[in-house]
Amino acid sequence: MKDKRNERFAIALLCLTAAALTGCKTKDEAASTPPPPSTPIQVSGTELNPYNMAKIRTPEAIHAYHLGPYVDPQDSGIRHDSHRIARVERTAKWNLSPSAPTAVPLGPVIAVADPAKQTAPLSAELENKIIQANNLIAALVEQNDALLSQLAEKEEAIQSLSRRVSKIEDK
Repeated sequence: MKDKRNERFAIALLCLTAAALTGCKTKDEAASTPPPPSTPIQVSGTELNPYNMAKIRTPEAIHAYHLGPYVDPQDSGIRHDSHRIARVERTAKWNLSPSAPTAVPLGPVIAVADPAKQTAPLSAELENKIIQANNLIAALVEQNDALLSQLAEKEEAIQSLSRRVSKIEDK
């Protein structure tokens, strides 16, 4: 019985000691102050100039209209006072015009994306592919002409045979 009592006393003493030690701890001044707000790192060329935005995306057009007082068409017991409404006339759209060179942010370097102007000459491999495609198109046109002439000959033969058959049937 004394063992249980001593054991309970030891547990209570440990709990009180732990509570006393945690209550006496002083606050750390450095840990209690909040960290300074982080500012985003500015990297050159990652944001568009606001004056170039219209070259990339056309803004939306919103018009305001004044409505005079009117009776609700669905309920004649309701009268609306005059008020102003705003309506989106044109939504924002991407500018897909190829003739407008635009500075596109690609990271630290700004590249001019203008597909209408080709600065580098075509590679030899690409020129060979273009020549092969042109030759293939010319061959296809020749084959098409030959097939059309053969088709015309076959149609003439069919017409002459049908005339012969009609003459034979008439006799």
